[in-house]
Amino acid sequence: MKKIFYNIKMVLGLAVLLAVPGSCVDPLDFIADTNEGQLVVYGLLTDELGVHRVDVGRTDLFGLLPRGVTDATVVLLEENGNSHLYGHTEEGRYELYDFQAEQGVKYAIQVTSGDQVYRSEFQELPKQSAEQSVDYSFFTESEGLRTRPFLSVDATVTLPESEEDVYLRWVLEETFLWVRLWTGGPFTPPPPNCFIYDDIDPSTLPLLTSAGTGSRNFSLNLGRRLVDDSFLYPFFVTVRQLSVSRETFEYWDRVKLVLNNQGSLFDIPPAPVQGNIRNLADADDRVLGYFEVAKVSISRVFTTSADVPFFIPNPCESSGNPPALCFECEAKAMDRRWTTVAPEWWNFN
Repeated sequence: MKKIFYNIKMVLGLAVLLAVPGSCVDPLDFIADTNEGQLVVYGLLTDELGVHRVDVGRTDLFGLLPRGVTDATVVLLEENGNSHLYGHTEEGRYELYDFQAEQGVKYAIQVTSGDQVYRSEFQELPKQSAEQSVDYSFFTESEGLRTRPFLSVDATVTLPESEEDVYLRWVLEETFLWVRLWTGGPFTPPPPNCFIYDDIDPSTLPLLTSAGTGSRNFSLNLGRRLVDDSFLYPFFVTVRQLSVSRETFEYWDRVKLVLNNQGSLFDIPPAPVQGNIRNLADADDRVLGYFEVAKVSISRVFTTSADVPFFIPNPCESSGNPPALCFECEAKAMDRRWTTVAPEWWNFN
């Protein structure tokens, strides 16, 4: 999920504090009116058992990408007094392992940087999510004299019958197999294959709420992805539906409005979007970013090369001097998160 966080920071215009475990990826800096040294924090806590991350950085001069803060103390607080310490794993990245949010418990994060203490508002897991059916399709788009192929990911969503409004957003992650060339002899085992992760189209920021509508059934596009040699082998899309609070939804809605007004994810928005994290000792210290608590519903779809209606050249075939990506996972991943261990959910049934 590293890419998820890197891209979120891009999307927030907050910055790339990671080289985006993924997540994670992707440089937008929301910083037309920010000052050098402003704290930038993004954290997501869900009811999915696993690793939960908080990214901490400070803005650079002229709105350049934030520098990761390596000496912060990050703590998950429960309103009942319990606390959980995040461990520092890389520049600006703090992680909490084997944890999941529980219903009825209110959570906040506290970040200590230097002699200043910052804290988010307490929030709890929403009680409801929506039913969803995810599918994909392929299409082409003309760009000048060339035509480019894309994968489109779409969902049919049915909101629950309830007097309480539901607020949803989605994040998409890809996981694809990359088969490395084997040049060893008959007694040399082939190298393990690569599993590479990345976010899909984070700037789309799909949002949906039941507030103000009488309908329960919706169809929406969740994002698209350029078709390239990543589709030569099985390609999975993990769709995470995040059920969030009204305040969180409104925050992301403002972010989306700013991005849409600018027309491009890489444009600098006119002003930072205020989040829910404050300096406890200085109300005038403006902190960028957000901490959200979300209920997760996960769907997955996959494609194989047989599903793709486009010709995909293989850079590792018919080449007298194959490129490094044919042999090295890291070269193919290009700063994206990768592993040689298949995810536990990797199957084609």
